[in-house]
Amino acid sequence: MTTSTSAACNLGPVSVLDGRDMMRVTPEGWPPLLIYRVDGEIYVTADTCTHATASLSEGELEGHTIVCPVHWGEFDIRTGRALCFPATQALAAFAVSVEDAQIYVRRTRSDGSDEL
Repeated sequence: MTTSTSAACNLGPVSVLDGRDMMRVTPEGWPPLLIYRVDGEIYVTADTCTHATASLSEGELEGHTIVCPVHWGEFDIRTGRALCFPATQALAAFAVSVEDAQIYVRRTRSDGSDEL
């Protein structure tokens, strides 16, 4: 399902999200990622909480906010910004495109800065 290149990684078809609002993936050469679909838009962040190193895929998605299952730190999935204590460090949020019904993530953060 996942293939990677130096510039982008195919995370699979948009249909992998049918019936769910988020899904954890582990593409080769990338950190674990979390794909979200909110109001028809696709977002991708790192899956690991920056505070407690927990898998955010086990947390709750509330609108554009992912809530960590360990200490309830919150992050904006659009930007990665930490929204409340104890999370103070931003979560990596990646640039995403959908081409031919396939989800692609780039090694550039959604804010345009280099990630890896």
